Amino acid sequence: MTDLHQKLLSGEEVAIYPQRGVNAAPIAFNPNTRLIYTSSWQLPRTVKFTPPEKQIIGARSTGATTRPYKVEPGEVVGHHIAMDPITGKKKWEIPLIEKASSSGMLVTDGGLVFTGQVDGKFIALDEATGKTLWEFQTGSGINATPITYTVKGRQYVSIASGLGGNQARAMAAGGVPLGGAMWTFALMPD
Repeated sequence: MTDLHQKLLSGEEVAIYPQRGVNAAPIAFNPNTRLIYTSSWQLPRTVKFTPPEKQIIGARSTGATTRPYKVEPGEVVGHHIAMDPITGKKKWEIPLIEKASSSGMLVTDGGLVFTGQVDGKFIALDEATGKTLWEFQTGSGINATPITYTVKGRQYVSIASGLGGNQARAMAAGGVPLGGAMWTFALMPD
């Protein structure tokens, strides 16, 4: 049993890093480069066990309370990452300032990595460098994973926007509308 576990069981508030794992948002894998593309969070989950006095069937009572983490201006709270899943060696790592990403990743054969941000930007990154090549401001935050498909020989990429999730709402701090929409873009051939 760790010190952190002991503190949690004794009723102390503890900060658990990272707040969530990579399974919270889908990663992308390119079999040609043999790399995965993902986003990390470097935010704690602040937790305290507070068992309810009386369990009420159907009521929300997890036995734990959480407190939002206050992000400081300019703070790095995560990264977009390209890495070898076997060795763990990173090809590139792009810092996310003040707002971590809740969106999944999509990589295309054309060398683009698509993802979204809680501020509503839908972005395309260069698969080789992580550099932002394109961005589009949607009407709300993005927690979804982009999809791609082909119709009559033309490739499209789509993303749903609509701010959701407690931490995403906290990071957006009321500056991003909650409404949802579906956005579709045609990819131009080389």
